[in-house]
Amino acid sequence: MAKKLTWGRFSTDDLVVDQQDDIYELFPFLNLVGMLMVKINEFRINDNAVRGIKDTVNQKLVGLSGSLFYGWDRTSWPIPFMEFDNAKEAFDRRHTLKVCRDLQVNEVPAANYKRIRPENGGVFNDFLDKSILTIAAMWGNVYGPIVEDTKDYMFEKACVRIIKDERERDDFSHQDDLLTRPFVRSLLKHMGCYQRYNNNTSVVERIVTKTLDSLVNPKDYSDAITINNNVEDVDRFIENSDDWQEDNTYDDKYCYILRTIEDSDSFCHTYAERILTRVCKNEKEYPTKKTKVLIYNKQNSKNAEKIVKSRNKLKNRLNSGWQLRRDNVLLPVERILNKDIVPTKTLSDLKMEIWLMNQLEGEDEPFEISIDDEEMDI
Repeated sequence: MAKKLTWGRFSTDDLVVDQQDDIYELFPFLNLVGMLMVKINEFRINDNAVRGIKDTVNQKLVGLSGSLFYGWDRTSWPIPFMEFDNAKEAFDRRHTLKVCRDLQVNEVPAANYKRIRPENGGVFNDFLDKSILTIAAMWGNVYGPIVEDTKDYMFEKACVRIIKDERERDDFSHQDDLLTRPFVRSLLKHMGCYQRYNNNTSVVERIVTKTLDSLVNPKDYSDAITINNNVEDVDRFIENSDDWQEDNTYDDKYCYILRTIEDSDSFCHTYAERILTRVCKNEKEYPTKKTKVLIYNKQNSKNAEKIVKSRNKLKNRLNSGWQLRRDNVLLPVERILNKDIVPTKTLSDLKMEIWLMNQLEGEDEPFEISIDDEEMDI
C-alpha cells in the first residue's frame, strides 16, 4: 500500500508525481498549467456524461472511502480541472471528490489545465469548453489505472452528448458535418477509443453506428427494413462465427445462450427470469466464465417497430427482475447496517453480456447492449 499523506498536513510538493506522469500530456486540446491545493467547495462538477449517469456509482464509493479515509495516496495524480465561467470545472475523479466531501476534507491536490487550439485542431477548436472536457474525461478513463472500466456505451453516450450540444448552437457553422461517420471516428480517436480496443475497427465502427442511430431519428422505426428474418439466419451466423457457439454450450471463457423473444411483456418477463437464473447458476458452477447471451426476435422478425419494442421490454424486465431479487435479499441486512455502506450488486456487475442479433438494416453485425438502468439513467 502506498504511503498516505495526512489530510490538512501536506501540499502538492509532497506528491511523488510530476508533469511526466500527466496522462493528458498527449491530449491535444489541454495543457497543464500546474498543480496546487484547492478547497473542495471550489470545484464544480457537471453530469457524468462519459459514464452515462447523473451521479456516482456506489461500489466505487465504498472502495474509495476505505482508501481515502487515512489520507491521499502520494502517487495519485491530482484532481484535474479547468477554469471557465468563473468556476473550477473538475472533469474527472468525481467519485474521489464525493468521498472527500463526505469525509469533510477541506482541500485536495488539483491539476490546473488550460484550453489550447492546435493548428491541426480543425472543427474541435470551435467546440464548447464543456465538450472538450467531456472528450478529456473519456481520455482520462482510457489512460487511467483501470482501462477495463471504460465501456463502449460510455463512448456512445459521450459522443451523443457532445454532438447534441454543438448542433444546438446558433453560432456553430459545422452542424451537418457532425452527423457523419468520419467525424464520429475522429471524435472517438480523441477520446482514446482506438487505443482502448487495440485498434479493433469492428468495435469502433459499432460504436459509430450506435452513436449515429441515437442522433438520427432515434425513435422512428416505421419505415425501417428488417433483415435476418429466419432462425436459419441465426444458425448460419453462429456456425460461421469464431465468437459464438450453439445454445447451452461452453468454451474456456464463455457459457453461451440463445434466446428468442417477441413483442409481449409476459413473454419477455419469462425469458428475463430464465436468463437471470441461468446467469446466477453459471456464476456458481463456472466462476471463471462469463455468460454470453444472443437475443433474436423470431415472432416479429419482419416488423421493425416490434423488434425494437421487444428489445426494450426484455431490458426492462431484466432490470426489474434483478433489482427485485437483490433488494429483497439485502433488506434484512439494511435494517441492521447503514444502507449506504452495504455493497450493492448492479445488473452490470453480473458476469453476463447481452447481444442483439442484427435484424434492422444498418446493423452490420450482432452488437452488445448496455442493460443496466441504474448506470444508464440520464
